[in-house]
Amino acid sequence: MSKNNNIETKQKMSIMEIVLRFFFGFLVPFVLINGLIFFLYIQCPTIKVVEPDSKDFEENKIKFSVDCKLPIKEVKVLFQDKDFMYSKTNNLYVIDVTDNGTYTVKATAINGAISVYNAPIESKDVTPPSIDVETVIITGNVLNITVRDDNSGINYDNLYATLENGEKISPSFVDKEVGAVQFKIETGDKIIVHVEDVSGNSSETPFTIT
Repeated sequence: MSKNNNIETKQKMSIMEIVLRFFFGFLVPFVLINGLIFFLYIQCPTIKVVEPDSKDFEENKIKFSVDCKLPIKEVKVLFQDKDFMYSKTNNLYVIDVTDNGTYTVKATAINGAISVYNAPIESKDVTPPSIDVETVIITGNVLNITVRDDNSGINYDNLYATLENGEKISPSFVDKEVGAVQFKIETGDKIIVHVEDVSGNSSETPFTIT
């Protein structure tokens, strides 16, 4: 009787051994490997973008980072369907905005997964400053004008005039609060006033001194 019990016990142990070997030797590795493959397959880059403040006409930069559990194969920026340059420091990417419109960031991981982010920009100041013609006063050899820019503001460091002989002269008087500017003309009777805003837009207006 005990001999039969021993045989049955050995048979049960053999079946259990087979089950355990199948479970730990095949099923568990199969699930883990395929689970890992699936996990890596579904990994997609995450693009985090900081867009410029719509009222900040001086920044004009789009900053973004790309995160992914897999290495990134490629990062591209497109503007008007053309490649657009950007700079990178560590994982911080910077786009210098040149025009209003939609800038597209495209990140591709090594598994082929692609993420796309569209950043519509309307904060770029593309309007040049102006001279209020109704405030122009010419007295003798003195020109008084009022300059205006409703977006990024006047760059008074680059406000000048050019005389007939090509000489550049600086304003003799400036009131930044109201935009009042005065030029004194020593030679000739014509002058071209160059006005520029903080964003780099400029305008030139000729005047004749009589």
